[in-house]
Amino acid sequence: MATQPTYGLIGRGRVATHMARYLELEAQPFLFWHRGMPDPPERVLDRCDVVLLAISDDSLAPFLEAHPWLGRRTTVHFSGSRTLDGASGLHPLMTFGPELYDLETYRSIPFIEERGGVRFADTFPGLKNPAWPIDPALKPLYHALCVLGGNFSTLLWSKVAEDFESRLGLPSAALRPYLEQTCRNAAVAGRAALTGPLVRRDMGTVERDLRALGGDPYAEVYRAFAALFDLEEVTA
Repeated sequence: MATQPTYGLIGRGRVATHMARYLELEAQPFLFWHRGMPDPPERVLDRCDVVLLAISDDSLAPFLEAHPWLGRRTTVHFSGSRTLDGASGLHPLMTFGPELYDLETYRSIPFIEERGGVRFADTFPGLKNPAWPIDPALKPLYHALCVLGGNFSTLLWSKVAEDFESRLGLPSAALRPYLEQTCRNAAVAGRAALTGPLVRRDMGTVERDLRALGGDPYAEVYRAFAALFDLEEVTA
């Protein structure tokens, strides 16, 4: 592979948008293609050394099958859960929001490699992100854990912020110090950072919380976490 390969970036969702921005900031040469363009990808990306598939997981296998020319390129996908013939996985361990990030943030993103597949350092010699390998058979578990930690916590915090404003008349911005410190404490101390009525075994407070939530669907989420905490305490 050339010292500085030319990349072909396929897709126009959030991962594609953020990857394009990162490559731009690092002055890495790339071309892009998406389904809304009139020319086929093999024509637009003909001179690319590495093709990056930033498309949905369910689209990956059909896209590879429909475009056999990808077999003549180094082809990479960004799925955290899929293992595919004809493309190696390099999953960015990061959440990608609607706003673009600065260069320091992009450089800090860890990439998870498939053991036996392409290496991040070889694929992106101009980038210095940390990377770690994983057994491909463990990718579904790896991805499930990422969803638990990232997607589900986002749902919880979004719920709290919305109800602060709609039900309590409090600004959601008031939650920010609590959110940021919770994340910092969890990153530093892990489970030891946990506070509140479950840790104190203050079950009267737990019951009042559940009564206050009433028929809210998130009452079941609260109840499930309380039960999980009890189970882990018993088996610890």
